[in-house]
Amino acid sequence: MEVTTLFTLSLLLVSFTTKGESANPNGILPPAVVDVSGNELRKGEYYHLIAWPSKPLPIGVVSSISPLVNRNGTCWVQHKIERFVIDPQPTPSIPVKFSPILPDEDEFIRESTFLNIQFPDAAVSHVCGDSLWKVINRPDQVFGQQFVVVGDNSGFTRPGWFKIERYSEQPLREYKLLWCPVYVLDQSVRSSDDCQTIGIFADSDGIERLSLADTSVPFAFRASAEPQSDQHLKNEYF
Repeated sequence: MEVTTLFTLSLLLVSFTTKGESANPNGILPPAVVDVSGNELRKGEYYHLIAWPSKPLPIGVVSSISPLVNRNGTCWVQHKIERFVIDPQPTPSIPVKFSPILPDEDEFIRESTFLNIQFPDAAVSHVCGDSLWKVINRPDQVFGQQFVVVGDNSGFTRPGWFKIERYSEQPLREYKLLWCPVYVLDQSVRSSDDCQTIGIFADSDGIERLSLADTSVPFAFRASAEPQSDQHLKNEYF
């Protein structure tokens, strides 16, 4: 099972040597990731992802990141730009939380550290199954892209973790997302030398999905209210 594989890799990462990066190299922590208000991102809290945050949107237009149900139950991670005047109930952005792989007493999410990214279980599990972000293990047969997906995709995704790295400082602090494949060799977790950036792929119908790309997309983060009950999330997002 995919979840078992990721859990096993997490345990190995804690138990054995990791190539390429440690949580606290030379005793110096990487800078904390900050949201659009300048506050540090915290473990266990939820944030909305904003693509191209410096690009102004017209009044009445909203940008969202949410799952899109695909064939065979796979759920792509979708980016949408919607107008309220066309769709009075546009698909709201579903927040995500970031969980560092390496154990650390520090409460903040930091740049250039291995992470899992996850939607709230209550918001997507009844539609997609597993809420953990993954990347399919080979280019999609239709679009030739390696998409970011959620759901029960055992056998179709490749073990890996994400990173957040600095993209720019002006006019506000922006970040890029990277995906890093992992593998186990001699009871050591090896990773990160060939991380790939996350971009946005648009098909001929204008549907945009997050995928591995040569060109990164800038992202920012906006704090979200903590998810409430399962029923609240189901009513709000689906």
